[in-house]
Amino acid sequence: MKKLNLNSKQIGASLMEVLVAMSISLVVTAAMVALMANSLGTTTRIVKMTKLSDDMRIAMQMMTRDVRRSSYNANSMLCYANENCGTDGALTAAGDVTISDGGDCFTFLLDRDHDGDATENDAGGFRRVTSGGVGVIEMWTGGNNPSCAAAAGATGWVEITNPDNMDIFAFTVDENLSYTKVVKDDGVNTVSQKIRKLRMNLQGRLVMDNTIVRRMEDVINVRNDLLL
Repeated sequence: MKKLNLNSKQIGASLMEVLVAMSISLVVTAAMVALMANSLGTTTRIVKMTKLSDDMRIAMQMMTRDVRRSSYNANSMLCYANENCGTDGALTAAGDVTISDGGDCFTFLLDRDHDGDATENDAGGFRRVTSGGVGVIEMWTGGNNPSCAAAAGATGWVEITNPDNMDIFAFTVDENLSYTKVVKDDGVNTVSQKIRKLRMNLQGRLVMDNTIVRRMEDVINVRNDLLL
């Protein structure tokens, strides 16, 4: 049986081995730190993009909700039983949506009090203006006919996007998808119905990080068709 030699010296790791181990450890640690930093940066960017998307979506929903109900008139249903509704003056026909020449503002009438008369007191509208070099969306809340040419922040116009956080650098509205069809033709007179589809395009970016950019587009069917 071999005896254990208690006097034999134990040989540890050499200096070279220690240096190699430390180098490997440093490389692994640096890789972990870089991975964590990249993960945190990606997470921060995702949070910013989500915030921008949510804020833009809220503004878009406010506009689509109102324009979808635009031109409502409590007496509109009577037009379907009166082929002369739009021309004989007996009933107030629903008004059309008016889009500015630049396509960055639209106004409409809405019979909010259900009295059968969509007047200026029932008007609404949305537009893009520049305030302090930042684009914002404003909503009309006044009691008269809105003007798209009024200055930013004019009486009756209220911001629905925050210029401290978000820059709406582009906003356009068009009705290129709308169409008109004849619903009655007696050989002498015709009654046509205008089916309106409004397309909205909204583009925005964060004020504090203009590399975060989002774009949204929506097509809205106006529920109250026009008889012409």
